[in-house]
Amino acid sequence: MILRRLYLYLVSAAALVVLAAGIVLLGGTILLFVFNDPSAEASRGSLAIFTAMILVGLPVWGVHFGFAQRFTTRDPFERSSALRRLYVYWACLASSIAAMVALNFALVQLLMPVFDGQPFNPLTASELGWATIVFAAIWGLHFYIASKDRAAAGEEGASSTLRRWYMYIALLAGLVTMLGGVAALLQVGWTDIFSPLPRNIYLSGPAGLTLAGAVLWSVHARTIAVNHIAEDRHSTLRALEGFIAVAFSIAIALFGATQILYYALARALGVDNPGGAGTNVLAAMAGPGSQLLVYGVAWFLVRRRLARDAGTQEADRQAGVRRLYTNLASLISLGAWAFGAGSLLWVLAEQLEAPLIGVKAGDWKDPLSLAVTLLIVGAAVWAAHWRPAPWAADRQSLSRKLYVWAALLGSVLAVLASGVGMINAVLRQAFSARPKLDDPANLDFGHFLAVLVVAAGVGFYHWRVLRADAAARPAKPAAAPVARVALASTAVPAAAATAPETLGPHTRRYTLVVTDATDDDVHQALSSLPPQSNYHLTPAEQAVDGH
Repeated sequence: MILRRLYLYLVSAAALVVLAAGIVLLGGTILLFVFNDPSAEASRGSLAIFTAMILVGLPVWGVHFGFAQRFTTRDPFERSSALRRLYVYWACLASSIAAMVALNFALVQLLMPVFDGQPFNPLTASELGWATIVFAAIWGLHFYIASKDRAAAGEEGASSTLRRWYMYIALLAGLVTMLGGVAALLQVGWTDIFSPLPRNIYLSGPAGLTLAGAVLWSVHARTIAVNHIAEDRHSTLRALEGFIAVAFSIAIALFGATQILYYALARALGVDNPGGAGTNVLAAMAGPGSQLLVYGVAWFLVRRRLARDAGTQEADRQAGVRRLYTNLASLISLGAWAFGAGSLLWVLAEQLEAPLIGVKAGDWKDPLSLAVTLLIVGAAVWAAHWRPAPWAADRQSLSRKLYVWAALLGSVLAVLASGVGMINAVLRQAFSARPKLDDPANLDFGHFLAVLVVAAGVGFYHWRVLRADAAARPAKPAAAPVARVALASTAVPAAAATAPETLGPHTRRYTLVVTDATDDDVHQALSSLPPQSNYHLTPAEQAVDGH
């Protein structure tokens, strides 16, 4: 049964690719003759191969997928098989993304005369429009088949997971495409306002990208909101898609904020050309400013959706994805502000040490601007994500342990490298035949001392965090002592007495009876306890108080 399904749907998928390519390419070649293109006569040989692709691909796909459809009438479980859903949702995903790409280029051709004053190319626009229609038709057919299968046989387990893979990948692809187009549109408009130079970027490209991405995103977002939101709200893939979108948005938004702050600080310190951006700083801020606005709004909206999804109940895997995102953002931002702090002390140490040893210090304004920017932005993001004493489950999670150990490892390695650099700067002169105090290489002592101070501070702090987390870890329950029974005894008690558990001065024991709930539900209900509190659940199989 499985081998039969595997054969039918593999052949159907391969034949569908050949058929779709043949239809798109044959239609585009025929349009050459319709528009009397000069290259039409040279394309007659292409008509043969593209027609052959259709004549072979169509019957192969029709026969094999027809047999697969016939088996659904004989076997009620055929519609819900994972291999069938894999084929259907693969076809939906591939055709939807292909349709978005074709629609993007078609819209660019249509909008070029309107926005950019470029001549309209009807042949190219028709070819791209034909490709969009073909891919959209393939998507519509398989989307309809999937909805009919779902209505007839339901959808759960692996089938539901495959549907989420398709929908949330398409949703993420549409969102990223749309955001990129909107940011590019805003950048072009910003540049037109503040730059006297003629624009060398077309508006039609970002506009087509925005509209095509919006179509793909809106169709799948609407489908999920109408048909699948109750089922998907606590799914891992929905949370994963959301946190990927948040991570992508926060990275680009913070990069834009970093660039803006860097340009502003550099200009305030008198740097004429910060980072090669030129003298027109307002025009140079077009790219970073548009990124900050667009991706900052996306960051806020997607983060709010994630909070709404987790508002009622957060499943274990959802919580795991959230913790992974939080600790990854904390680790990256820690590296940013630590690098900024080290660079800041590096510049200050050079400016202080240079006159003492009689050498000329390098330029400090541009490096200082970059260092302060990284320090401010990185520290802000780190403070927004890092919690030294979170809830008990978050505190003992694997992703937090990875963050703490990674920070500790990085800081120790930085201390090791900077210590070697400091001692090398001293011993270089000690072992020199003609030691000189005014050697510019002696500035490395202050440079590496700055790195050592920052790395040691980061390492000491995370060592304290590691110890605090270990102290907050719940103690393992002590094993009950084994009752010794004499051989001469005639009766053995049914249950051996156990030693009473020693309670601390701030410990209270409660007897809580919970029915029709899982351990995850109980943990979620107890998640509002103060961060310093701990609790321990001991499941009991026997009845308690008659329940």
